[in-house]
Amino acid sequence: MASPTKENPFQTVILQHDLPDGTSHFDWLLAVDAKGSGPLVSFRVKERPDLLKENRWVVLDSRPDHKPEYLHLEGELEGDRGTVIRHAKGEIFIWREITNGWNMMIDWGTGLLTEYEIISNDGVFAFRRIFEDQSQEPPPPLPKPKIGGDVPVDTMSESLGLSKKITAFGAGKKQENAWVRQPNATGTGATHVKTFHSKLTDDALRYVDQQLNEWLDQNPEFEVKLVTTTIGTFTGKVKEPHLICQVWV
Repeated sequence: MASPTKENPFQTVILQHDLPDGTSHFDWLLAVDAKGSGPLVSFRVKERPDLLKENRWVVLDSRPDHKPEYLHLEGELEGDRGTVIRHAKGEIFIWREITNGWNMMIDWGTGLLTEYEIISNDGVFAFRRIFEDQSQEPPPPLPKPKIGGDVPVDTMSESLGLSKKITAFGAGKKQENAWVRQPNATGTGATHVKTFHSKLTDDALRYVDQQLNEWLDQNPEFEVKLVTTTIGTFTGKVKEPHLICQVWV
């Protein structure tokens, strides 16, 4: 399945579902094709993702796929199931697989891209917003899993097909393997380079160590030929020094 692009983004909406019993929740629905004709990946959430202003995890409740009509649906639902209000509509320009989840970039109609990370780990399914000046900082701790007796309640059920949907967007995973020139493992000559950078704090440096080690573990065919490091100034909301590490393979 093709991933979204700037020319062919996928649609996403945030709906408020008011139930007949007086309770309400938000539904975050994501199309899996540019035409919006397929089933929608669906989450129930207590906070609107488009209004999140902090870098923290928000627990998601994975739900069965919704019909594509929900991208445009508003008003009263049939079968005495309450009413739906659409609060936000956006376009997904990047949707790629990462360890245990997804990374995506969404424009909520403002012309600015908002970055999100959705993770399933230790029985917890959650998302966070990543801000530009925090992109290289270690993520905040995940919420603790719910406990039912002695067994964690896993909110990411295989029966919902979420794992299959995650692998459908694996085109961006290990993109280095799509290089025309294959890595040279003869002991001479580098053919490719990967750049890592980090703030100059203990936590950030440990995090970039983890990123680099995971990258090498995921690509055992790579033979490191050269590593260069320098300190430079990164410009975001503030200017601050970063460690820049380039690994040649």
